[in-house]
Amino acid sequence: MANINTNVIDTTELRVTKLRAYLISIIDTLLTDARYLINANMLSADPQNYSLDKIPTDFKVETWITGNEIHRDVYSFRSRNNYSQDTLNNLINIGFFEVFEQIIRYNNENDILPEINGIQEIKCLNCGSMNNATTNTAEFDIQIEVDYMIDSSQPSSI
Repeated sequence: MANINTNVIDTTELRVTKLRAYLISIIDTLLTDARYLINANMLSADPQNYSLDKIPTDFKVETWITGNEIHRDVYSFRSRNNYSQDTLNNLINIGFFEVFEQIIRYNNENDILPEINGIQEIKCLNCGSMNNATTNTAEFDIQIEVDYMIDSSQPSSI
């Protein structure tokens, strides 16, 4: 089986890697400890873990007369949290995503964005909602869009 050439694919420069680091900085303010993971395309069965999953969408948002283009990446940011019949626990789970969305909005307004080339904004496309529950855990999900400009005067990095 062929291996991916990691000399060509530098994970430190990927938009998803930079978004993940940005989300870690937000989650660090929302949790009382750092015993969590943000995986890529994998949500484990353990509570307090997250996954950043790229959603296939049309990437081009608009093309300007100058040749510059606005592109987007859309991600599903999922989490698995403790879940029970305890109303307070479930309100906290819902509140996590409400505050998460407020932080994203505040950061946009104050130009606190990940170091993605040409980034314009990050937005939450919906509120976080529960998708699936077991006896002890529930999966929550919020969609995030990252808009960034492709400058036609700059050569492609590849």
